[in-house]
Amino acid sequence: MDDAGGTLADDQEARRLRALDALRAFGGNPADPRFDRIVRLASRLFAASRAAIRLIGKDSVWLKAKVGFDHVEEPRPPGLTDRLRESGVVSQSDLAQAPASAPRPWCDDSRFFACAPLKTASGEIVGLLTVEDPLPREGVDAGLTDALADLAALAMEELLHDAETARNVAERTLDSERIALALHAANLGEFVWDFVADTVRISARMARITELPEGVTPAQSGDALYGFVHPDEREAIRAEVQAQLEAQGRYEVEFRRVSSDPQRPIWNSVAGLLVKDAAGKPLRLIGVVQDITARKEADDQRENLLTELDHRIKNILAVVQSVAGQSARKASSLDGFLKAFNGRLKSMSSAHDLLSAARWRGATLARIAAAELGGVAPNQTRWDGPELFLTPRAAAALSLTLHELAVNAVKYGSLSVETGRVEVVWRATPRGGFNLEWLETGGPMTSPPDKRGFGMTLIEDVVGRELGGRATVEYKRSGVTAMIHAAADALVDEPEPEPEPAPDTRIVETVGGGDDTFKAGDIAGLKVLIVEDSLLLAMELEAGLEDSGVEVVGCAAELSEALQMLELSFDAAVLDADLNGQSVAPVAEILRREGRPFVFATGYADKAAPMGFDAPIVRKPYNVHQIARALASVTGR
Repeated sequence: MDDAGGTLADDQEARRLRALDALRAFGGNPADPRFDRIVRLASRLFAASRAAIRLIGKDSVWLKAKVGFDHVEEPRPPGLTDRLRESGVVSQSDLAQAPASAPRPWCDDSRFFACAPLKTASGEIVGLLTVEDPLPREGVDAGLTDALADLAALAMEELLHDAETARNVAERTLDSERIALALHAANLGEFVWDFVADTVRISARMARITELPEGVTPAQSGDALYGFVHPDEREAIRAEVQAQLEAQGRYEVEFRRVSSDPQRPIWNSVAGLLVKDAAGKPLRLIGVVQDITARKEADDQRENLLTELDHRIKNILAVVQSVAGQSARKASSLDGFLKAFNGRLKSMSSAHDLLSAARWRGATLARIAAAELGGVAPNQTRWDGPELFLTPRAAAALSLTLHELAVNAVKYGSLSVETGRVEVVWRATPRGGFNLEWLETGGPMTSPPDKRGFGMTLIEDVVGRELGGRATVEYKRSGVTAMIHAAADALVDEPEPEPEPAPDTRIVETVGGGDDTFKAGDIAGLKVLIVEDSLLLAMELEAGLEDSGVEVVGCAAELSEALQMLELSFDAAVLDADLNGQSVAPVAEILRREGRPFVFATGYADKAAPMGFDAPIVRKPYNVHQIARALASVTGR
């Protein structure tokens, strides 16, 4: 029981100390006229020479107000715990006659002592209002003890009021700090336009943003604020602000501002709110300013990029149209046309991948040579030269050139036999361009063709102009030799280093549009699901696969549709990586979990292709032959 009693007392003392801390008055300013008046009144009521408001801490006592004492802090006397447990006023008229258990005064010479507790609303006693005197009393009137209790309650009300005020000030300070932090993080400057005084206060942040002077200056009916708006937009912005304020009491506008650097347009965004009195009369306008120049420049850059993208897409379509027309006119058969046309499209796609990986800054000559020759005959080709970085235009032209030369070498030249070799060497020229030599050896004897084909026209005419130089092709008995001369404009100075991507063995490539070692009939009888959001591509792929004896069980253009079609019975699936902005990964995950094979057909570059799935990737533009070969590989045909 003693332990339980001690624990209870400890808990009560802990709660009392927490209540005292909440008052934020212990150790505060002892010179407070409100509390001084209370203790003076208590002293006069009892005709006592000493009175004090004592706040009792854990180890010491703080005299919040005092009469007849020279100190403001004193040790906490022993035996004070019982005195704090008293719930009412304690008064001893003659301490000489009082029992030993009676409450004791703080001064040894005191013969009279009275006190009233300072209690919180929850009943915690945080201190005492004490009165004591060297002279004893014959008796104490009950009215005096009630008055002492009232004075103690008044002192407690003042303490609670001060604590609430302190908390409010702290909250306002914290709010101000939060607002300041938010303004700083958002790079916002603030201002206040006082209509009554016709002054405007500019913060330091706003001064840095707008180049207006910091501090309070005459508002001049708003001219001081509108003065930093660009003259060409000033009147329009003023009218817009006025209209928004009249309509909704707030406004938000964007404009160019006057700048110390006239060569660079500076843009600001301003938002303001009208503050009115109870009668609805406008008192002031508060607002924030933000520098949005970077955002405007980004918007302009985005517009320029979209315009450039539109231009490039139209150019690509025009080139594809030209390649198709020229290839058709020069082809002797439909099969020959398809192989030549698909091969040239594949070359353009490879060049596009290289340029896209370099964010359309261009591509290195070595990467172009590797892309066009590495997949043709890696053991029969060699390329060497310094690292040169080509412009996007030159890279696309050279990629097509090397592709045409490689296709001709595979069909008729050195790469048509196992003993043949192709060597490509380039060197920088003193004037800043480069010379590239294509040399075939070990192949069959060659002679000039009977008629000029589109490939040679492309090499000698178009590529020569695109590279700012010239291109020549010679048909020697030992093999074809080509010389490419490029001007300095074809190169970019000081290119950023390009990371060498790891080759992805899942990517299915073909040379010249087909692979003669694979037969389309090898996949006859397969049941295939097509997931492709482009209707034309899906129709072309479906027709091509059906020509190879494949049964297409369905074509899905949306992710939800594809997920529903997984209930169908099929042997393999062809999955576009992106379905109208949604990843096809959920479909691939279900197929992998069920053990059903699939291939990806995607226009994304390698890094954006679906990863984490052990499936072949056929990159667009593709032909049906590539899809068929990929399906054969995953189904074991």
